[in-house]
Amino acid sequence: MGHVESEVAKVSRLRASLADRLCLHASESTTGTGSSPTEPLEGVVQSKLVCARRAQTAWSRLAIRDRLRILTALRHDIAKDPRSLAAVVDRENLAETLAAEVLPLLDACRFLENEAAGILRATKASKRSRPTWLWGTSVELIPEPLGVVLVIGPSNYPLMLPGIQVLQAVAAGNSVLVKPAANCTLAMQTLIELAESVGLPAGVIQILPEALEAAAAAIRLGVDKVFLTGSATSGQAVSHQLAASTTPAVMELSGCDAVFVLDDADPELVSDCLVFGLTMNRSQTCMAPRRVFATDVMTDRILPLLQQKLDARPNAQDRGPPTGGAPLQTLRFVADRIQEAILAGAQLLHGSLHSAGDQMELSGVAILDRVTSDMSIARADLFAPVLSFLRVADEEQALREHAQCPLVLSASVFGSPARSQQFARRIHAGCVTVNDLIVPTADPRVPFGGRGRSGHGMTRGAAGLLEMTQLKSVVSTRAWFKPHLQLPTPQDADVLEQLIQLEHSASALHSLRIVPGLIRSVLSQLKFRKTSADGDT
Repeated sequence: MGHVESEVAKVSRLRASLADRLCLHASESTTGTGSSPTEPLEGVVQSKLVCARRAQTAWSRLAIRDRLRILTALRHDIAKDPRSLAAVVDRENLAETLAAEVLPLLDACRFLENEAAGILRATKASKRSRPTWLWGTSVELIPEPLGVVLVIGPSNYPLMLPGIQVLQAVAAGNSVLVKPAANCTLAMQTLIELAESVGLPAGVIQILPEALEAAAAAIRLGVDKVFLTGSATSGQAVSHQLAASTTPAVMELSGCDAVFVLDDADPELVSDCLVFGLTMNRSQTCMAPRRVFATDVMTDRILPLLQQKLDARPNAQDRGPPTGGAPLQTLRFVADRIQEAILAGAQLLHGSLHSAGDQMELSGVAILDRVTSDMSIARADLFAPVLSFLRVADEEQALREHAQCPLVLSASVFGSPARSQQFARRIHAGCVTVNDLIVPTADPRVPFGGRGRSGHGMTRGAAGLLEMTQLKSVVSTRAWFKPHLQLPTPQDADVLEQLIQLEHSASALHSLRIVPGLIRSVLSQLKFRKTSADGDT
């Protein structure tokens, strides 16, 4: 017990020290940009944007191998003392912070070190599909930096989620404005300080105030792309702000994630995974399980195990608010959805509702049975430990019921490997995990993104890195024979008709039959042009 208390005290002192350093750094940054504490927010954002654009010009010209060397140094520096970085994340469980925030961040960093140069390399388009009439042309595809990107971070994973996007952005040659969530500046500021201490030029990453207006100001002033991780409501608000300037965006938004349990699944494994998903990070994870689709037989086998395992966990019997640290507003929203479901025929098997003045609030992990897809609880963004069981007759019904929810982020399927792999291909979701949930998606190779109201675009993986670029095509042409530069002739239509039939006929034999006619048309065209040229002479 004494060891635990000393560890907590050590982390508290470290956080206080880092907070003091952050305040000093903020003061120095303000002085350095010529702004004052009373300067309007838009002026502060504008000065940071100007600084970021200036820094990006030089940063983008740096060879990618040199940019990646800085990421390698950053990774090694963090690995020497990962607890110090974990300490700036406001989460009670140090092990969970290391596993959920620091380790995935470092894995993503190493992925970039190994793969970014290849992913961002200029490539030649295949000649196989080049039109015959464009012989001699070549196409080079070049991923280029966007410029200045805005990363709007979430509160549930304040280091890992925005941190990976920041690393991808700078690896691609961009500079970054980061807008942390409320009370989350310390994590990003510490990461930036560490990066600058190992060679990242000052100004490449700029941290904005936490106020929502800071992100809106950056969009108005003109960033080149926005990366948002947040709720569906936040996504709608930011989309409206982006519309005026047609600024592109990648948005990873709310989930109401589905778990599909096939008849040959292991109930013990399913229940263990559901307990983990409902309790990890206090269930404040966009990928946490919210809906389970299973037959009566499987549901009746899983539910007792799930309730037993939840009751056996420490603090699982806590019935007082707030549940899992979720905001009261969230708990009341969830409580309203639960009440609606109960009135419509659902059964609350675990967790409880209690009166708080004129409103109801949820306490404990809520498990509901006999939920149907038309209930609001099966279609809502529930950022709290709530799980609904939807009983289905078979896999086909499960897919139909799943399609009723507009929030489509990720999903999981449990069953024999062969059946699960096959079924996963039919699930409408941005990412599907087989016989597990949440954790395997931390693999840095896995691109992640939602569909429908859960967002658009990809983060992480090769696809996420390419989202940090804009593609340029360079088309080189042959040095001579440019017939399109000559005056048109009456014979051109004949030549083009023969050419179309030659290029797009149904068989090689038919194409071969076209060749004599095409030759005659070309000779006639050339003769006409020669005659016209002689006449002009």
